[in-house]
Parts: sequence; structure tokens; C-alpha cells
Amino acid sequence: MPHSASFLTSRPNQWWISVSSSIAGLPAAPGIAVGPAWRFRPHGLASVAPISVRSAGEAEARIRAAAETAANQLTVLARRLSEMDRPGEAEILGAQAMMAVDPALIDEAVRLVRRGSEPVAAVLAAADASADLLAALDDALLAARAADVRDVAARVVRVLTGTHADLPDKPSIVVGEDVPPSLLAEMPAGLLLGMALSGSSPTAHAAILARSLGIPAVVAAEGLLEAIRGHAPIAMDGESGEVIVDPITADLQSLADRQAVRGVRDRAAAELRGRPATTSDGQRISLMANIRSPDDAARAIEAGAEGVGLFRTEYLFMRRKSPPSEDEQVAAYRRAMEAFGPDRPVVIRLADIGGDKTIPYLGRAEEPNPFLGVRAIRLARDCRELLLTQLRAIWRAAALTGVTPHVMAAMVATVGDVETLLSLRDEARAGVAEGAAGAAESAPIPERMVTGVMIEVPSAAMMAPEFARLVDFFSIGTNDLTQYVLAADRGNPSLARLQDALHPAVLRTIAAVIAGAKEAGIRVAACGELAGDPAGALVLVGLGVDELSVDSGSLDGVRAALAGFTGTELRALAAKALASRDAETARGYAKELIERRR
Repeated sequence: MPHSASFLTSRPNQWWISVSSSIAGLPAAPGIAVGPAWRFRPHGLASVAPISVRSAGEAEARIRAAAETAANQLTVLARRLSEMDRPGEAEILGAQAMMAVDPALIDEAVRLVRRGSEPVAAVLAAADASADLLAALDDALLAARAADVRDVAARVVRVLTGTHADLPDKPSIVVGEDVPPSLLAEMPAGLLLGMALSGSSPTAHAAILARSLGIPAVVAAEGLLEAIRGHAPIAMDGESGEVIVDPITADLQSLADRQAVRGVRDRAAAELRGRPATTSDGQRISLMANIRSPDDAARAIEAGAEGVGLFRTEYLFMRRKSPPSEDEQVAAYRRAMEAFGPDRPVVIRLADIGGDKTIPYLGRAEEPNPFLGVRAIRLARDCRELLLTQLRAIWRAAALTGVTPHVMAAMVATVGDVETLLSLRDEARAGVAEGAAGAAESAPIPERMVTGVMIEVPSAAMMAPEFARLVDFFSIGTNDLTQYVLAADRGNPSLARLQDALHPAVLRTIAAVIAGAKEAGIRVAACGELAGDPAGALVLVGLGVDELSVDSGSLDGVRAALAGFTGTELRALAAKALASRDAETARGYAKELIERRR
């Protein structure tokens, strides 16, 4: 946390003479911060002074050089995050680095200068055209990519004109409607106390980055910008979603008390590491980690993960000009398997390419609604070899490490999709066996691959009994399941309040999935954001989920929450949540139970 409880006495008294106003937002990153507001305003780039050039050739050269410099700056920021063991978050800025030299942007700017446009105007016009095209697709996650395009263009323009991004001159809380993730990444240590946004959502890039950096964040705080006057002091609680403008002494004392209580709670939770995750009456729950690369393994093991419930392999395929070779993938999967050993399974998800994770080298056309398009297992029709290569690499890595491989696929919607996965799995093993037969010596190939499917599409939930007879386990992806059940795009800030997986419609869907799985005798995991939320974890276990897979930073909190209640209490909580009328009511039941126990 940026401030300890000492912030109560470290602020000038004139801060406390006003009447405070409290604004409710959505929690995005835990922690408490107090400090002056610093308003982020998107650059008025249209008013940037033009630069002087002698020819179209010089203009083109300067644009291309500025784009390369911008890409290098973003690559450095991405590398910094990677060195902080944040490879997934580094991908956000890595994607922007690729965007900075994307021919679709730069070639269009060059075309405009050849027709007589000034370089700054050309870059901005090219970016606007590209961003408008994305935004017009009526998909909020693509709209977020449109914002990335404009952010990248602003950086290229700053390089062209020799200017710098505006940054606060003292430790501050950044406020705005939204902020580009690159702003958070490049802000000097100590200047960024917190982030409070009137828009955005907990799943936006800026929120993800704030969590990685340990910066308290609140989003979707409607009315925030209207309530703030100049550099007025604000206080914020990233765990409750509360933002207080002009906090008075009582507000600061309340925050200090909360922070002290949470400090004690967090230390007690950390002491449970190394112990099996159980309820207070001994009901066992497997507590796994979500990872994006083998580099995440050390952090997960340190936090007491019992294995990996979700290895998001698509990040191996990004920021490249061609797909990773089979040998490259073998090395990555082998590292993860060796880190966790034979007794802690690593569940590898076949690359969920598509949606907001586009891979240019596949040559696929833009889709009007990519989240309902060709992604994940649906790639088997046109990119079968891509998935076969991945599965062969998993078989080979398992043979080299002597472990039983675990795999699952996303976007499974039909029985045919399940059969496709099984066919790919078996074909890949046959290919590895054939290759091994011709080798002088090779490690024995495992006899089986524990195979599951992600349940995140409503049709999969409805077909759970049929699916369960074909696979070894289910893993419920609560993020996508929520957006599909409620028809609310999880990247759309204006629909942020419909993105709570504790909505009874989502919970009833999950209950049906669990019933289908139990009938067939297979295990059920949950690997979305709900599993890493202590309140959500309690409800999921009450519904009958056997395994929770969460970000490593959430393991302590979930383990401690489960240890505080009996299985009977959690089943009663789940029953109340199922019968509730909305997500707020269901979440209220969970919070009430937690508060009673503290």
C-alpha cells in the first residue's frame, strides 16, 4: 500500500475543514491511498504545433524513425514489467510496441504526407482512421484497442515534436475518465499513489496494470470528475470501491482503521501457506494458480499453489512474426512441469487465440464480433496444425519430465467441439509416438493425457451431462460465462455493473454445470476472476466446486477465507445466493457472512 496508517497525521489540517463527499465505484485493485488529485486529460493533439520538413521524403523518414523510437520506449516499459515477474501485463505494452510500427498505421501516415499532409497531422489522421474503424465494430474490447491506437499515436507525435507526456510533479492520485496503461508503467516510482476513474472497468488494461504494480484503484466511479475541484485531496479504498473527495478527520481515521485491520488479516493469511486449503471442518479444496508463462511458476509456488489450473499459452504466440516452433513450446511447457513436479499438475489451455488476442501472422480477417467468432477450439477447422503442434509439444514435454499431462480447450460449445479436442489429442500422441519410434532413444510417452474443457459458453453449460461423459474435468471460466449469460461485454465500462459473476443467473448456470459433472463423477474447477475473490470463492465452494485456480496474489486471501467457515455454512450461503434477485444481493450475503466472522 502506498500509505500506512500514519497518513492520518501526515496531512495538513486544512485538508480536513471541508465537508467530504463519498462516491461509490467498483473495486479494481486493493489498497488505501490518500493524496492530491492529479487530473489526466487526453492530449489535445489537434493543437500540437506542426513540424517543419523540406520534403515528403524527409517527412516519411521522420515518421518512421519516430515510430521506431516509440516502439522501443514501449518495449523498454514492457521489459521492466517482465523483470517484475509480470509477463502478462508486459504483453499489454508489448502489443502497443507492435502497434507503433504497424504498417496499417505508419504506411497510412506516409501516404498522407506524400499527398501533402504535415507529419504530425498525418500520424493523427492515420490513427483516427484506424481507431474509428475499430470503434465502429461495436465491440467494447475492440474499442479499448482503439484507445490503444490513439495512445500509441500520441507517443509517436511526442517523439516527432520532442515533447514529453504530462506527469504529476508530486505524489498524487491519478483521476480521469480513463488512463492509458503506458502512463502508469512509465510514471516514476513514488509519484503514483492510486488511480480513481469515472469510467473503465476492473478488467481494463489500466486496472490490470494497477493490480500488478500494487497501486490501489477504483473504477466506474460516476460523478467523480464533477466532484473534484482542482488538486483537491481525495482518499480511496481499492477494496471497497469508495472514493472520498475532501476527506475529513473522521474519514481518514476510518481508512486508517481499515488498513490496520487488513494488515493483521493479510499477515494471518500468509501464515497459512504450505497447508492444504480446507474449510474449518476439513472439506478439501484444491487451490491452484493461473499463469501466463513458466516465469510465473516461482511466484505461484512461493504463494503455496498446489499446481496450475490455467496455463494461458496464447501469450507464447503473441509479439511474434510467426508461431513458436514445436521445440520452443516443448521448452516452455517442460519448464512449467519441472517447476511444479509430478505431484502438482499443470493444466495447459490450448491457445485461446481470437477475441481480444489477435495474431497477425495467422492471416485471419477482422471479425465484426471476435468474441463470438473463430477463436480457441474453433481454430481447428482452418488452423488445425497450430493446435496439433501445441498438443505434440505437450506430449513431448510430459515425456521428458515424467509427468501426466493435463490439457483443456476454451470456447467449447458443442459435443462436436469436444470430439474435435479428443481427436486432436490422440492424433498428436500418434505423431509423437511415430517420431519416437525412429529415434535412437527417447523418453516414454505417457499413456494418457488428462483432458478437460472450459465451460464458458451457455450451450456448454446446458450440455454439461453429455460433455461430462467424454472428458476428465470441467473448468468454469467465470469471466466469459458471465458476459455470455448476461449479454454484457466485459470490456464495456458502461456495463461494468453487469459483469459480476455472483449474479444469480450465472450462479444457477454454474450449479447446473456442477450437477452434470457430479452425475458423471468428474471434478469441477473454476478459473475466472470470481474464484480469486474471497466472497466469490466461498459461494463457488458452497455450490460444489472442487478446485479454485486464481492469480498467485489472491491465493492467501482465498485460502484464509475458506478456512474460516464450515462446508455447511458455505452451502447455506450458496443457497441464499442462488435464490437472490441480483448480484448485489448475492454479494451482500457473502460479505455479511465474512464480516460476522471477523
